[in-house]
Amino acid sequence: MIMEEEYKKEITRRFAELGAESEVESYLALFPELNSRLSKFAIGILRWNTVGLIDICNPDDVSRVRLILKVLDQTPGFDFFDDTFNECSPEMVCEIIGMSPMALPSEQVIEFNYTVKYIGNYAEARQYFDMTSWCIVISEESFNAYTANGNRFYFCGNGEWWKVPCIPDMSFPRDCFGYSLIAVEVSPENKIVSITSRWNTCGGDDGNFITEDELKSILGNENYNKILCKPTENH
Repeated sequence: MIMEEEYKKEITRRFAELGAESEVESYLALFPELNSRLSKFAIGILRWNTVGLIDICNPDDVSRVRLILKVLDQTPGFDFFDDTFNECSPEMVCEIIGMSPMALPSEQVIEFNYTVKYIGNYAEARQYFDMTSWCIVISEESFNAYTANGNRFYFCGNGEWWKVPCIPDMSFPRDCFGYSLIAVEVSPENKIVSITSRWNTCGGDDGNFITEDELKSILGNENYNKILCKPTENH
């Protein structure tokens, strides 16, 4: 609660500079996500509304902006954008962070049919460069740092995962795109270290995108056991 008050004070100060202090309460009611570190984007949302890029009286616009905030909170986009979204429009923000054009699909039923691939070196990881923002895909240094202690990675693709549009739905990050490709990090002792969604989020109670039991359920026993086998046992 103390932190929320600090966020509100900062938003109030910034809005007051623009003569919009009276609108703070309405913005916090519409965008409760702003009562967090996402408060940095309050001015940007105010600007969008002021110049007509969104209409905060339109429920669809409000819902779409809230989805953008959720994605930014759990992806590198949070640090990339300044408090005015680098002067970008909502559509451009979506394009930069990899979301398809603004849309608001309802929660979808996901069918699971995974293929598991062991990623033995950076060259193999690099093949996914255009498909995800995982640091082990973008940087060889990061890949080497994560695997230096013997940890290994498996990429789990759900069906034709490369065709899944980058659109969050109301279950973000546990939506079609989030489940379409999952990175699983395994220790030399064959213990699962991390489970990361295609959105590049973990965020579960145990720090993972999903629990180990959930992972086993969606992969099936054969694929799950493949992950827990040492690489030499997979070939």
